[in-house]
Amino acid sequence: MRIKSAGFRILIVVVPAVVIFSAWAIYRLAPESTPVARGAAYAQLLGCIDCHGDPKQPLADSNDEHCADTNSRSWHPDYAVDCADVLAYFEVIRLFRNFENRTQLNSDNPLAAGERLAREYHCFQCHGHLGQGGFQNAKSLKGYVPGYFGKDFLILTRDADPDSVRQWIMHGIDPAVTDAPVVGWLAKLIIGRQAIAMPSYKSLEAAEIDILVRYVIALNQFGPMTAATVRSYGEQSQSAGATP
Repeated sequence: MRIKSAGFRILIVVVPAVVIFSAWAIYRLAPESTPVARGAAYAQLLGCIDCHGDPKQPLADSNDEHCADTNSRSWHPDYAVDCADVLAYFEVIRLFRNFENRTQLNSDNPLAAGERLAREYHCFQCHGHLGQGGFQNAKSLKGYVPGYFGKDFLILTRDADPDSVRQWIMHGIDPAVTDAPVVGWLAKLIIGRQAIAMPSYKSLEAAEIDILVRYVIALNQFGPMTAATVRSYGEQSQSAGATP
């Protein structure tokens, strides 16, 4: 009877612990994506930009608010992805092509200043267009470089804590991640073996680091960007009153 009672007590402790750990693992390991990242992957695979506009001209159709899930044009290839995702990507391309015009309108705009630095230091090459993710990273925890949106960013930066973001920019890692109890050793192992590592930008001027810290936190507040969100970002990036 005592043996059974002891076994029952063990089950009472072990089963909830397994359930809690499994729930945490599912939450932590679930992949994240955005319309921009999905649209970019599809558009680049099919070469959509080759047909949808000269690089020096605005893209056609990207302001279409009524995107059809199925294509009705006989001359156009069938969609194999939600076309709203492709339109979100098109909006980013339109925005990027108009970058100089936007920044010249208001060079003091904090979003425009952050975007200029993010372009200059190639942040988007790894973190995706406007930090929307989508770039593969072999042997990393989820197989990709995290963007500036969603829970990946919040977990890695202690809920978008400015000091944590500054640590990542300056040193390529926030020591609080690898020094954390229990999971710190695992984080150190995974970060050390992944193909693409976050570089250190500690040589940047302090003012530049401050601008980038505020900028990536602001991008996180935009969340996963749709075409409408990208247009809103574009408007705010040339507004005198923008405050990331």
